[in-house]
Amino acid sequence: MFDRTRKIVDRLVGLSALVGALALVITAMIVIIDVIGRYFGSPLYGAQDIVQMSALFIVFGGMAYCERRGGHISVDLLEASFSASFNIKLTIIGSLLGALVFGLIAWQTFEAIKLSHMLNMATNILYLPRAPFQYAIGTLAGITSLAMAVTALGIILEKPDNGSDSAAK
Repeated sequence: MFDRTRKIVDRLVGLSALVGALALVITAMIVIIDVIGRYFGSPLYGAQDIVQMSALFIVFGGMAYCERRGGHISVDLLEASFSASFNIKLTIIGSLLGALVFGLIAWQTFEAIKLSHMLNMATNILYLPRAPFQYAIGTLAGITSLAMAVTALGIILEKPDNGSDSAAK
């Protein structure tokens, strides 16, 4: 059961990483086109809006992948002072707190969508509606929350993850 859940979450993490990578490529292309256009006196109209909105995909799309790879910043100054079992408990607590934080981000983002719809909120230059971007943020934050919860559960069940270094810490 847990292995199947981990496999599903890993596929979602891969999808979110793909979304983040595509957004990064699009952002780089937009910036290059804008810079070349500025050189010729004709910058790309709305480049700022596109870059700002794609940055959301880059950050939140890569967050779950970073979690699954054990890439989040961790401070191990006191790790040698604690027993191995206590360090494992701290890792579990950290993963569960991360899952809670990203779960709250997802929940609050979905709550903010109601306001965006009600006020027809949009970007400043191109007037792109904000709600679709907020749906993406909420979904990607939810995937990150799931990934962190699965990491903690894997450590609790003592099923180390080959793709993540967090269980070894």
